[in-house]
Amino acid sequence: MNYNQIFLGIFICILGEFVLYNLNNHYLFFKPIFTTTSKGTFEKHEGNGSFTNPLLECLGVEGQDSFEQLNISNNELENLVSSIKNKYGLGSMGVYLRDLNNGPWLGINQEEHFIGGSLLKVPMLLSYLKLSETDPSILKKEIEYKEKSVDNTQYFTSSKQLEVGKKYTVQELLEYMIYYSDNNAAYLLSQNIDTKEFDKVFISLGLGEPDINKPYPVDTKTYASFFRVLFNASYLNKNSSEIALSMLSKGEFNKGLQSLIPQDLVVAHKFGIRSDGNVDQLHDCGIIYYPGHPYLLCIMSKGDNFEKMASSIGEVSKFVYDRVSKLK
Repeated sequence: MNYNQIFLGIFICILGEFVLYNLNNHYLFFKPIFTTTSKGTFEKHEGNGSFTNPLLECLGVEGQDSFEQLNISNNELENLVSSIKNKYGLGSMGVYLRDLNNGPWLGINQEEHFIGGSLLKVPMLLSYLKLSETDPSILKKEIEYKEKSVDNTQYFTSSKQLEVGKKYTVQELLEYMIYYSDNNAAYLLSQNIDTKEFDKVFISLGLGEPDINKPYPVDTKTYASFFRVLFNASYLNKNSSEIALSMLSKGEFNKGLQSLIPQDLVVAHKFGIRSDGNVDQLHDCGIIYYPGHPYLLCIMSKGDNFEKMASSIGEVSKFVYDRVSKLK
């Protein structure tokens, strides 16, 4: 056995996660490093979670080529993305796919920047659940919805919205924000939390401090790290991570990742939408809980037609599902 490869695998896995905090509650973080090598790494997980699979240790091994483990080659995925872009007239598309059992990943334009839009509701969810771990009462705090603060109109409409004049608990606002992607719920939550708590989520993942006055640029590989730390229960504790992923599995939007795969398959995900001049953006990122082989898929797109972008995301998702379903 090549011990250099073993040590390299361990090093990659350790840097793929982060150190949470020291005894004085001062944050000590590593920036996540996601590196595809010719040999895979083996991750040992705790198991037993409905939505999570906490990471216990990471070992370098003599394994198959990472692409073979996913049953998809880099060239195949690249050709698929190119074909779909031409078919639907997309300006660009970024794809990040990760095997959550052992960690190999594939990416096409995975570092291209997009504007996240409603994708940023996930770090807001993480911020409140992190606070609730030390102060559970925060989820029961009531906040009055006095007036519409932001435009809640979206191309993909939701079945429910907040009612002006009613009081909602933080728990209920989190549900509206995730289930229905309610912008006013997200606004109320943002106004009732110290911005430093929101920033901590980004800083902890090595993403820097977001500027709340500017649209936050994000790429598929970076954004996927929010779902990785939930699956591994490495930022929130296991119970909070389970709660977050359970909520994300109940979102109404089903025209992207879920549209062409079996509807009884659990998918914990969040979509984001953005319209800026002549350029529209639609994204859908999350964990597809294929039995015995969960995988993380993040797809971001730019174009001029939301329906076409939704269809393009659905086709990439179906391609990945079909290949994963053939794994032994």
